[in-house]
Parts: sequence; structure tokens; C-alpha cells
Amino acid sequence: MWQDLLAIVGLLLFSGTKFMMAPGAILAAGYSIPVTMIIASTGGVAGSLFFFYLGSVLFSWWESYFPAKGPMKIFTRKNRLIIQLKNKFGVIGLALMIPLISVPISALLSAKYFRYDKKAVPAYIVSVCIWTVILTYFSEPVVLFLKQLF
Repeated sequence: MWQDLLAIVGLLLFSGTKFMMAPGAILAAGYSIPVTMIIASTGGVAGSLFFFYLGSVLFSWWESYFPAKGPMKIFTRKNRLIIQLKNKFGVIGLALMIPLISVPISALLSAKYFRYDKKAVPAYIVSVCIWTVILTYFSEPVVLFLKQLF
């Protein structure tokens, strides 16, 4: 019983950080599709909320102790890309990119640029649920094929 509980907690933590690989790992651990969706979505939502609120607190603290002295004048290629993505896609686009850039990075970027946007948390919850279904159904044939090989 304790081993099962520890395994589920580990899978929840895994899906809260490495979301793209989590449904496949949960299926490979022997769980059914509905249980996989529950574990992956719960871990993904918990990870998103944890990193979003942690980032909000950290960025607010940082800005209160180290206020900006003026507008940022360094325009690097990376800064331009981040601002273009932020302006073009917004919080919903950032939430939909969870599997590509990982839950912690996406949630921290969202906390940096959209911490006062009321759409941020619902966007992450819906995005994680949609991606859980998609990734689970695409992972199932791959996991079954790999289990047949070994």
C-alpha cells in the first residue's frame, strides 16, 4: 500500500514538472487510461499552480526590494523573442505551450508577465486538461508497442 502511494506521489511530481513525458510514464507503470488522465492532470495542474504562485510571490518580492531604475535599454535577440511571443500569444498561448517548454518555465514566465491577469489560472487548468487527453491517447500505442518489444 505504501509503495503504491509513493509511486502515485512520484508520478504526480513527475507530471508537475515533466508534463510531456508523464502520461507515457504513467501508462508504462501499468495504470489504465482514466487513472493516467487523473494522475497526469492533477499533477500538471498542481505543478502549474505551484510554480505560478511561487513565481508571483518571488517576482513581487524582487520588484519591491529592487525597483527598476528605468526602462530596460538592452535589446537582445532573446528579449525581443520573449516580448514578441508575449504580445502575440498572451497568457493563453503560453499556457498551450506547456508540453513544449515544461510546466515550471511556462508558469514562471506567466507569473512574470501575466500575474495580474485573471485568465492565467483558468488558462493553465484548461490547457493541462486538454494536453492530458491528447498526450495520453498518443502515448498509449507507443507504450503498448514498447511493451511488446521487451
